[in-house]
Amino acid sequence: MVYALEFSCEYSFDELSIRLCDRWETGLLLYGRAELTSAGADYEDEFYVSAIRLDGGARLARPNASHNAGGFESELFRRIAAVIEDDKTQAGRHAAELFVSALEQSRETDHDQNCKLEREKKLEAFATPY
Repeated sequence: MVYALEFSCEYSFDELSIRLCDRWETGLLLYGRAELTSAGADYEDEFYVSAIRLDGGARLARPNASHNAGGFESELFRRIAAVIEDDKTQAGRHAAELFVSALEQSRETDHDQNCKLEREKKLEAFATPY
């Protein structure tokens, strides 16, 4: 069965701590939402963080060559994404569970929709115009 090439869902996080100076910093707790995007057909059920919006309204985009790869916002994105993408952290495990569940629901919905369209096509073929 073929599924949509790219799937994404939103993961809400609160009191997320990041690593600073080689330790988990609990004095800096982050709140917001991360967009979890499918890693591609070759990486079934895997995701990466494609965007982050903090509760205060700041939007952090995934750093790349053309988008400020060295600024504070880019480093903050990398550190938040590292926690969410790591299945050894509590947030990472929750994000992975949410992603797999949402992806499965999406696949079931897509499958149901495809079946309904096929049935409608068959019914249309049997219908005789008057």
